[in-house]
Amino acid sequence: MIRFGMLLSAPMPPLDKVMNIAAMGEEGGMASLVVPDHTLMVPPGFTPSALSILSALAVKTRKVMLGTGVTDVVRYHPSVLAQFFATIDHLSSGRAFLGLGAGEAMNIVPFGLDWRMPYTALREGIEIMKRLWKGERVTFEGKRFRLRNAFLQIKPVQPSIPIYLGANGSKTRELAGEMCEGWMPIAETPETYRKNLRDVARGCEKAGRSLDEVDTALQIYTAIDPDPEKAMKKAWQFGGVIIGAVEKAEQAGYQLELPEDFSRKFYFEKLLVEDEMLMKFVKLSGLVTEEMVRDFFIVGTPEECIDRIEEFRRAGVRHFMIINIGPDPKYVLKVYAEKIIPAFS
Repeated sequence: MIRFGMLLSAPMPPLDKVMNIAAMGEEGGMASLVVPDHTLMVPPGFTPSALSILSALAVKTRKVMLGTGVTDVVRYHPSVLAQFFATIDHLSSGRAFLGLGAGEAMNIVPFGLDWRMPYTALREGIEIMKRLWKGERVTFEGKRFRLRNAFLQIKPVQPSIPIYLGANGSKTRELAGEMCEGWMPIAETPETYRKNLRDVARGCEKAGRSLDEVDTALQIYTAIDPDPEKAMKKAWQFGGVIIGAVEKAEQAGYQLELPEDFSRKFYFEKLLVEDEMLMKFVKLSGLVTEEMVRDFFIVGTPEECIDRIEEFRRAGVRHFMIINIGPDPKYVLKVYAEKIIPAFS
């Protein structure tokens, strides 16, 4: 079964409009609402607390899954996330999921947070949260976390909160297959998704699981318009996400002439605290071609977008988490509700 969800992406409009957009998405057949958890955001703008927004959505919606896309165990201790998502699960009558990642430099480095051993912290955090959700008293001696007879006084409505890993590297993709209920990367082409899904499958095999036990999702930008050139013009403005995923662009066969000192980690550590670096990033985004945007995004007329979604479906995507960047966002939602979702039902 193919499902569609929607990211309520920062920078955001005023929060009353966010609630209205969420309601439109649910009414239009979206299966999930995803809130990116950022302290700082590129491009800069209004960036409220994702966890607070989820609390509001839990009581404003009735059917959709609700989760982050993604949060981390650097800014929040695993016990804090475990308690929060168990609470959201009660508020939403069992509709919470936890989108999790290793952390992003823009949210961590400027604030002086301890980011040692990110993979280790992620793996330990997943184990701790799963044990706490089961109602265990947890004693844990890890390299990043230590708990002594720790427990929660709330359990989720679900047997456990599904964890979706926003894994964009081979090691974390394998972890998604080994320990998590979903994989939700960003910036993939059908070709790279098909290849990278093998890492998830390898993790499943390692844990004695079937890949069918993992919800294979994708966060993906979408711009739809009766005029395909108009849709492309708007989508191209968001091409910087491909620069931020330069390894996948290369994996897809694109060669970007980037500065020798470029690395995703280097740029994203300084992007929001140094104006010069932000301007360099904007300039680099101009290297992204329409062909690349068409390969990484869902863009064009409704018919073209249905064909594009089918390519991603054949690559293994079962849950499309769209980021609506259309020239007319209401038109995009209407197309998904009336044409795209029914076409894949």
